[in-house]
Amino acid sequence: MLMTLYVTDLDGTLLKNDKTLSKRSVKTLNRLIKSGAAVTYATARSFTSASPLINSIDFNFPAVTFNGVFIVDPKSGEHIIENIFSKQALRAAEKFIEENALAPLVYSYIDEKERVSYLENRLRDVFNYVNSRRGDKRLRAVSDYKELFFGNVFYITLFNVTDAEKCDAFFCEENGFSHNVQADNYDDMIWYEIYGKNAGKEKAVLQLKKLLNANELICFGDSFNDMKMLKLADVGVAVENGCEELKKAADVVIEKNEDDAVIRFIEQRESKLLDRNERFDKAVKAAFDRIKGAHGSVGTQNEKLIHAALKNYYAPFFDEQEIKIANYFADAVSEDGIFEIQSRQFYRLCEKLKAFLPAARVNVVYPLVCETKTVYINTESGETKETPKRKNNSLLKAFEEIYSIRRFLRDENLTVIIARIAAEKRIYYNGEHIPDIRKKSEKKKCIIENVPVRLVEEIVFKGRSGYKKLLPENLPEEYTKKEFLKTAGDAKSSLKLEILREAGIIKRIGKRGKEYLYKTEDV
Repeated sequence: MLMTLYVTDLDGTLLKNDKTLSKRSVKTLNRLIKSGAAVTYATARSFTSASPLINSIDFNFPAVTFNGVFIVDPKSGEHIIENIFSKQALRAAEKFIEENALAPLVYSYIDEKERVSYLENRLRDVFNYVNSRRGDKRLRAVSDYKELFFGNVFYITLFNVTDAEKCDAFFCEENGFSHNVQADNYDDMIWYEIYGKNAGKEKAVLQLKKLLNANELICFGDSFNDMKMLKLADVGVAVENGCEELKKAADVVIEKNEDDAVIRFIEQRESKLLDRNERFDKAVKAAFDRIKGAHGSVGTQNEKLIHAALKNYYAPFFDEQEIKIANYFADAVSEDGIFEIQSRQFYRLCEKLKAFLPAARVNVVYPLVCETKTVYINTESGETKETPKRKNNSLLKAFEEIYSIRRFLRDENLTVIIARIAAEKRIYYNGEHIPDIRKKSEKKKCIIENVPVRLVEEIVFKGRSGYKKLLPENLPEEYTKKEFLKTAGDAKSSLKLEILREAGIIKRIGKRGKEYLYKTEDV
């Protein structure tokens, strides 16, 4: 089953500025979740502090807390995945903090209970936090650094750090840390948050995507600490009230958090997914009618039927199809640009692309039958018999076609869509026995229709940055082709590497021995 996973930041993104959601939005989000939408959250907050803000939402997919230190059960807070400090990193952090006389909040588990410890003689340094959480049973005032780091420590927070460069140099990945700096949404405090190098929102959402076997990841955020998460998502969405750097990096910018923009985006997108099936059904029916009108029957018009159905799907009105532009005819033109449906030989599109791309967005659609079954239909009795479904999940042919137009892959006006389609081969026959269509004599007596029945998925590569989704997770900073293939877990991924290179997502930076060395560009 295909799954789109929606992961949203909380403060400043899903939540309004007063940390609430409107009644309508609560009702809408719960309805979407109940109907099957996979929605969850990723926050710097603990499960304890996040829960009161979102207890009206019936989240049922694991959530990310403490900036990716934990992936938790959304109901109980029980840890599903932990990304904590190494013992060596923790000892080094303790020493650094004491030597520099810093006054952090230290989050730990003591006797299996979450505690937040602080130095009682340095209360002024953490006063805003402690004062806003009076009565919080997690709070623990201690007298010295040894007590401060007692228990199983997993997270450290400093406020208003005066020597950020020194802290940045120490709390780096090479020393076993990740860190995040951001302003509080509700006061003037600057939070300097420190956690293990395997944590981070971006790493945790990838773990979550893998855990749930999701096909698509859509992430929402407002702050700089959401940047990496949005960049690795299939679709990164920033709210209008977000920081300018994030909005520039995002694939989509929606309205403000005050407008419940995240929920509205999910609602609209889920509605489109539901509409997609209806639209495709209508497109197939219209293609049937049109081809039968022209030819008297459909017969073995497999490719023509799929081609016609996709034209109807992307541009449903007849006057939007076969449009002359310059010296060429485009398959279809709509408000989303020019559409070219091409099942093979993409290289033949090069002259068209050279003419079309400077003036408009061009969508090249590659139909890929990923699921098929044969249905035998006895025209006398009406009896039917189906064979088991056969699936084809390989995208190799599609990548070969994309590579053949590599000279255009850096053009922001080019979108390539792999339209994965489920189809049926319908064989109409007379007589008592199912025909063996491998024999010409029997095949001639049958009517065979290859019919698209469902648009399973659209894999969209929009502009240059769209190819980022071909990058394997957890690539090192520099890597060889062998390391790329090993990380991808697929020996056939060499074509992905070449597409990424042609699109400018990765580049050759030299050699390691006899092998080329590659690095991912910041796109």
